[in-house]
Amino acid sequence: MRILNQTLYIAVICAALLCSCLKSESSVPAFDRGGAEESKIGVRGFGAEKNAEVASEIAERRLVKEGSVRFQTDSITETTPKIRQMITQYKGFVSREDAYNYTGSKSFTLIARIPVDSFDKFIEELEKIAGSFDSRSIGVKDITAQFVDTEARLKAKKEIEKNYLAILEKAKTINETLAVQKLLGEIRGEIESVEGQLKLMQDQTAYSTLTISYYEQKESVFSFVRNIVNALKDGWVGFLQVLIAVAYAWVFIVIIVTFLVFRKMRKNKKK
Repeated sequence: MRILNQTLYIAVICAALLCSCLKSESSVPAFDRGGAEESKIGVRGFGAEKNAEVASEIAERRLVKEGSVRFQTDSITETTPKIRQMITQYKGFVSREDAYNYTGSKSFTLIARIPVDSFDKFIEELEKIAGSFDSRSIGVKDITAQFVDTEARLKAKKEIEKNYLAILEKAKTINETLAVQKLLGEIRGEIESVEGQLKLMQDQTAYSTLTISYYEQKESVFSFVRNIVNALKDGWVGFLQVLIAVAYAWVFIVIIVTFLVFRKMRKNKKK
């Protein structure tokens, strides 16, 4: 019996030691998990710093500014050279021009590309030449996200091109060489297309587009007839307004007429 008790006592001690060992082993993964969490936090922190860098790079917005103005001038022949000279002065250029000649008027349109930094100042100076604008419209479009995306696509395609060139150097057969050269031709075509898109966006953000339309009124038989018709209309409207005024003043008219009639009757009685 005594031997059995000693055996049980030893078994309990062994079991306690085994449990403590298991607990100590189980505590190690917990520490590892903590370290993993810390490493994740560190990665997230690095990502936040990277995002901050990207945000600072995007701080310079890519804006496309376009506008149009319209005004009347006494002489298109004299106004056009002045506008051309001012476009050259602001280091811009004319991308298109159109002339129209109608029965009652003629007009001229210039599409000018002006450096974006000088766009607002240019419009102020143009308004001095025009005197005043009949209409003015200015719009701004933000293409920053599109620009950044296009740059990223161009970078990725150039990396693919580098990989193809590395593979081409290791090609051992003619078939392998031809296959890689075909892939290189395709990726280079894609690179040129993306570069063209990027160049277009750079041009749009470097130069603003302003459509300048101005017109000159001409005297003609049609204008003379139209002026006569307008005069007749205005005369008829004036006549109607007089009748309306008379209708409002009918009480005073009745009083005046009654007074005159009464006065006339008194004069006749005296005679």
